[in-house]
Amino acid sequence: MAETTDRFRYSDLDFNFAKSATNDVSRKFDSNAIRQSLRNIVLTNFYERPFRPSLGANLISRLFDNFYPSMLGEINIDITRLIKAAEPRVTLINVLTDFNETSSELTVEIEYSFLDETDIVDITIERVK
Repeated sequence: MAETTDRFRYSDLDFNFAKSATNDVSRKFDSNAIRQSLRNIVLTNFYERPFRPSLGANLISRLFDNFYPSMLGEINIDITRLIKAAEPRVTLINVLTDFNETSSELTVEIEYSFLDETDIVDITIERVK
């Protein structure tokens, strides 16, 4: 394994675009960067990324579909395939989904391993009436 010269292995821009102490755009490192990346990938809809129209889980459009019993299984499979293809830095452990019909709320829980640490990302989206 190659030695790293920096303290952090991975870094991404902070999409909140908060200023850092150097008046530059701040960055997120390691587990925070991975968490942001997973959230961003899963919340991406089809045709939102130029030259990669099929990238994304298309969850927002599924909120407006009629709920049917196998929908949660399909969402799990789609998210699992998406993360395995688009985020090679993590080892996916489990994806759990739940849909609350009364509040039209879809909850996704992604359990993954990164650098021998297990973490969970919770994503909740709801349809506004």
